[in-house]
Amino acid sequence: MTLVSEDEAEPIHSAIIRREAWTLDSVRRLRAEADKRLREGPWTVTSDRPKGVDLDPHDYYSEDPYAWPNPESEGGPSVMRDGQINPNRFQANKLALNAMCDAVFTLGTAAFLLDDTRYAQRAARVIQTWFVNPRTRMNPSLEFARSVPGVNSVRGAGILDGRVFIRAIQGMEFLAQTGAWDAKDQAAVRKWFGEYLVWLTQSKNAGEEKKSGNHHASWWAAQVAAVATFEANSAAQQAAFNYYRDRIFPRQIRPDGSAPHEESRSRSLALSVLNLEACTMVCRIAQVQGVDLWPVHGKSNTNLNTVIGYLEPYLADPHKWSKDADFPVDGLYSLAFAGMGLKKPEYVALFRKLERPEGAWVSFVDLMVGRWEAAAHQTRH
Repeated sequence: MTLVSEDEAEPIHSAIIRREAWTLDSVRRLRAEADKRLREGPWTVTSDRPKGVDLDPHDYYSEDPYAWPNPESEGGPSVMRDGQINPNRFQANKLALNAMCDAVFTLGTAAFLLDDTRYAQRAARVIQTWFVNPRTRMNPSLEFARSVPGVNSVRGAGILDGRVFIRAIQGMEFLAQTGAWDAKDQAAVRKWFGEYLVWLTQSKNAGEEKKSGNHHASWWAAQVAAVATFEANSAAQQAAFNYYRDRIFPRQIRPDGSAPHEESRSRSLALSVLNLEACTMVCRIAQVQGVDLWPVHGKSNTNLNTVIGYLEPYLADPHKWSKDADFPVDGLYSLAFAGMGLKKPEYVALFRKLERPEGAWVSFVDLMVGRWEAAAHQTRH
């Protein structure tokens, strides 16, 4: 699988069956979230379309969060205001994509870990609607994501919208383990992701983001690594790992652990955390595949320990940051991934100490961490 190996997943499953203490709270939260998702969706890009934009009804479309209507010309080219999010932009497809991926992850994970076929059946329907059904499926590209109305409808920046596919992929892999997912639908979904991988690796827009030198490039690598793993495309997978090792980390991170491309922007702490999240995601995917990217270093032997050490004071108290201080706490699982990968229990402890959301994703990460700690305890004794 992509984010958790079978050697990790089965012990977690067994511990849940035995009702081991470290699983109970996470299972309660996972079950509650899965029960909620049973009543939601399915979602499709075809149900909400932007007005005045000539697109195939199956094309995903979203608008850049920093694009605002032109105050000097009604209907004229949008104006970009970095760091100022326009709440009135078209985001119906993005919200649907996020909800779909979260539901697939939640239901697929719960179907496998909690042995409940209701979750598997609902996950399969959500997947079938978004990826397979000819009337409702999304075309496999993000060519029209994060458009700037009146300026540019085709932009590479939209690759960021696709990072949620990584969680959906893990949910699908859990679903496949249950035996309750139709084989034809599985094949159709893998074909969809095969076409999406072609877009990621061969399109002009995705290629521009690959070379961006910032968190867009990091998330390009994470998506390619995840999709290639799901597709069993070892060449594309290895290319993503190599690009992270040779081009992304060494060129993005300064000797003090800072990321200058992120710090030059508004909301610089949020973007720095987002970049760390992508880096740890690539390393976690590689780790599950038996490739150790955690020690990758840059200038002056800088590594992920340096980056986390640099950001740590601001994660606990964002107001210490000299610029924009807010950041989304749902990316702090990167500390847990790094703690397990770098064998740093203090990172795991910080992850647990900081504020974080209660959803299925964090419940899953908590189970991974619990199993890691339990295994370490058994080794010591």
